[in-house]
Amino acid sequence: MKCDFIIDIGNSNLKVAALQNNEIASVHRFNKDEYIYLIQLVKNKNVILSNVAKGELKNLLQANCNLIFTSNNAIHFPFYSEYKTKETWGMDRACNVTAAQHDYPQRNVLIVDVGTCIKFDIIDDKNTYLGGSISPGIRLRLESLASQTANLPLLQPNKEFELIGKSTNESIINGVINGCYAEIIGLIGQYEKKFADLLIILTGGDSFYFDFKEKSNIFADENLTLKGLYQLYLFNEE
Repeated sequence: MKCDFIIDIGNSNLKVAALQNNEIASVHRFNKDEYIYLIQLVKNKNVILSNVAKGELKNLLQANCNLIFTSNNAIHFPFYSEYKTKETWGMDRACNVTAAQHDYPQRNVLIVDVGTCIKFDIIDDKNTYLGGSISPGIRLRLESLASQTANLPLLQPNKEFELIGKSTNESIINGVINGCYAEIIGLIGQYEKKFADLLIILTGGDSFYFDFKEKSNIFADENLTLKGLYQLYLFNEE
């Protein structure tokens, strides 16, 4: 069945991809309080939906569009998996791995998704998903500093940061973003020692805070999750 839109519902916002000729033609982003605009966009259209929609939003979508595919833990994947707790494996991670497997078959591919959480996922050249890691992202770390200390303020991330902070606010931003960068680059190095000819895909809403120009094997793809969701639909349709 022809698909018109793909909806990926994340922890912070919604991404909606419009399809033309089986390719993503455009991507729209909505805050979660902008349901009315989302419904207007997809009304009476064929829609693929990620499995995290609940409550009012899911009811609105079911009433206003034709949900031709909703991802869930019962779907089939185009790869083998060694993950032990499949019932708690996030669908965003599953979509990312699916897209990587489709675009780079028979390759060792590491996906680094920088959003609410920093997620690493590895699929090897034998088409086997091996697992990965999850840690707090930039905003979770900033929120934690503000909520778990007496005097530190809640700050919003920005790209204006250096190594050395000359104020408390600068020190928080520098510490959090440089700390995330060090974590990412350090883990990438460990994966590169373990997997030959490793290709790395960087995605996620907060990935633009980081510059990996020194790494020639890192490729950015901001629509990786959407692409993977569409590939899961096609694979399960078959």
